[in-house]
Amino acid sequence: MALVAFASAKGSPGVTTASLVIGALWPRQVLLAECDPAGSDVAIRMTGPGGSALNSDRGLVSLAAASRKGLGDEVILAHSQQLDGGLDVLLGVRSPEQVGGMGGLWHPLGISFNQMQNSDVLADCGRIGASSPQLPVIQSARLVVLVCTATGSSVAHLRERLSTLVHHVDAQLGVVVVADPKRRDGVKQVWTVLDAMSVPVRHRWHLAYDPAGAAFFDGRGHGRLDKTLLIRSATDITAEMASLVSAPPPQDFDMANAAFPPGDYR
Repeated sequence: MALVAFASAKGSPGVTTASLVIGALWPRQVLLAECDPAGSDVAIRMTGPGGSALNSDRGLVSLAAASRKGLGDEVILAHSQQLDGGLDVLLGVRSPEQVGGMGGLWHPLGISFNQMQNSDVLADCGRIGASSPQLPVIQSARLVVLVCTATGSSVAHLRERLSTLVHHVDAQLGVVVVADPKRRDGVKQVWTVLDAMSVPVRHRWHLAYDPAGAAFFDGRGHGRLDKTLLIRSATDITAEMASLVSAPPPQDFDMANAAFPPGDYR
């Protein structure tokens, strides 16, 4: 199936919340993988079925130890857990110090995520740069989504990161702007900046900045989640992302195969 990578250029514009809400709405079987070397947020924010605590020792680090025997679907899923609500998650490292023990896992992990047979994967990659250890996961993705806010500093870092990232990935690029629904002018300014760049960012979305909705993904929500601005804005975004990666990736044109297609020429 397909890997979608979420990341930010700087700071904390809501990558984890965006990944969680889109994962919760994803129309197919999906695994949320925390690939942020800064440390896991999901284990702190969320609970397992019935409010049970998540096992912070089971996730990316335990998978790294088990990966010596290969990284098939069953191995990856054996180290995942289920959140209250049903979303499968592969918890990230507890602290940045654990990243050193990952060794060369990032590259095969990205490939395995993108080749899972029965599940799409949404990877929360946190803040990224050209030397980020999790970059191989992003390079394996079919769709890379940068999350930003509509502030000037966030957009400036977005522009800088896109200019660098385009030389390292071949995936489709998308941008999610987290902004107050009333700040459409600020979102349009982000689109204007993207239009002025030579980087091909065809996919652009506006996710509502909604503290009441985000509270549900931080263990503090009250009321009906489906009525929040966050969910209402994320529903169409999720459907479009899922559609973008549902089709098989384009294949390089093979002139020889086109001229002489396989067959029995006896």
